[in-house]
Amino acid sequence: MSDKQENLWNMIDDQMVCMVTTNDNGVLRSRPMAPFIDKDKKTIRFMTDRTSGKVEELHHDSDLVLNFMNDDKLQYVSISGRGKVTTDRAMIKQMWGPYCDIWFTGDADTADVAVVLVEPTQAEYWDDNTGKIKMAYEMSKAYFSDEAPDLGENAKLQAV
Repeated sequence: MSDKQENLWNMIDDQMVCMVTTNDNGVLRSRPMAPFIDKDKKTIRFMTDRTSGKVEELHHDSDLVLNFMNDDKLQYVSISGRGKVTTDRAMIKQMWGPYCDIWFTGDADTADVAVVLVEPTQAEYWDDNTGKIKMAYEMSKAYFSDEAPDLGENAKLQAV
């Protein structure tokens, strides 16, 4: 794994929520969801109601976008990929936890849920590791000069 790929997976590894965007008959729809991230397997999964709108949308168009944001660290990630829906009970049991108990009726064996398994195809991230004070300085400097602000690393990855 390249340093940039490693950086991307580290940025999203501890994120509690991301925005998932799907295509609803030509209209893009986003909703917050809790990601289950496996850095080693390079997978991102979500638990959802089996009859939810996003499941139907992914059956018609598997393309989706995931957006992660960490304002405290000034890190932003956008991942494009394809979503596959599965009702594999072994995977559901592996993912099941207290968060699922809150959102779904039943348990890992009985809940009417599905898993959205995301296969990332490309990504872009912005990692402003300079901090908020340095960012303010860079923005001010750019405002009063012809020099663009240095706001940290930006990388576009084709192989995620």
